[in-house]
Amino acid sequence: MEQTILDKTRTVCQLLEADPACSGQAKEARALYEKLEGQDMTVSVIGQFKRGKSTLVNAILGDPILPVGIVPVTSAVTRVVYGPRAARVHFQNGVEEEVPFEKLSSFISEQENQNNRLGVQSVILHTPSEFLKNGLTFVDTPGVGSFHKNNTETAYQYMKESDAVIFLLSVDSPINQIEIDFLESTREFAGKFYFAVNKADAVSEEDLSAYMAYCESVLKKLMETDDVHLFAVSAKTGAGVEELKETVLRDCRKSVREILEQSAEKKLKDLIGRSLNQLDFYWKAMNMEYKELDAKFLQVEKTLGEIREKADSAESHYEVHLNEIKLQLSEKVEELFGMEYSYDIETLLSDSGTMNGETFVAEVESLCRTLQEALSSILLYREENAYTVVRRINTVNRLSGRLRKIRSTLCTAE
Repeated sequence: MEQTILDKTRTVCQLLEADPACSGQAKEARALYEKLEGQDMTVSVIGQFKRGKSTLVNAILGDPILPVGIVPVTSAVTRVVYGPRAARVHFQNGVEEEVPFEKLSSFISEQENQNNRLGVQSVILHTPSEFLKNGLTFVDTPGVGSFHKNNTETAYQYMKESDAVIFLLSVDSPINQIEIDFLESTREFAGKFYFAVNKADAVSEEDLSAYMAYCESVLKKLMETDDVHLFAVSAKTGAGVEELKETVLRDCRKSVREILEQSAEKKLKDLIGRSLNQLDFYWKAMNMEYKELDAKFLQVEKTLGEIREKADSAESHYEVHLNEIKLQLSEKVEELFGMEYSYDIETLLSDSGTMNGETFVAEVESLCRTLQEALSSILLYREENAYTVVRRINTVNRLSGRLRKIRSTLCTAE
């Protein structure tokens, strides 16, 4: 009996969780499995910067929840879910902070949070919009193509999480290479596309008709399908927004499983590919000459020594410091060995803090000791037992083989 995409995702999750060299990918696989099992749908509005994405999100939700205007350029991923109106900022160090809506721009605007100097990971907004009532997550993403490199990188990174996409174009600019490249990349992850042409109120009906026909022709070639439906909208006046909104909601009611499975299959293909790359990096690291490996482990020890020293002098916010140390250790392992080594970052309320200094120092020491032991074990550092080496080699070979076999069964596999 052929496995479903849910079965394949569960199998990949179990395979990756059983091998310490793929801890980062294992967490992604677990999240993908739970998302698919729970039928949790994410619809993202993406496209080039200054196309009016935030204004369109507000129009679809029927709530001016996102800051808009001539100057603001969105710099952080903003998720919108159903619930009483509230806004929370999630920082990279695990801290969550509730903020008033009038202060949102301070966190998600490039002008006020340049290059994400505040370390914002994402913003979660709650609104009692009917559009979100059935559990849909709606996402506004940074635009690509501006001179703010960080925004483009964030947009490319988040597109991998989208199940369905509203790709926003605009009548004031033809489809350009930036949009084409971004759309081709997004095709590798999303299961459903809606194409909206904004600022339809700014041109004559004749010019709009010509522009829509041009866009349709280009998009059919890019998407390699004749099933391309464009929506002429004005995020500013609301014209055409209701038709787009109702189409998305209808698909979410009737085709949510199909959309999620198509999306999950694409994501699983990418995840398996990155897992195999991770194992390749692992082989390279494991096959380093002892002299080179010794030098890298010395750098690890130096970093751990610096972390222990800072831990001894820390005086408050211990939970935050612990999360920051985890992030630092992950970055160091990737820098030195080209491998992902991820930690669970504990979510913290901005006013929380119950850990004392003694516990903090003990936790840091445990992190440092565990990392040294894990790296030595994963990389077989100075392992002299031939049986242990051979067994590890066989384990990694079997894992790579099983992952490749699963990838070959995916209809989206190359």
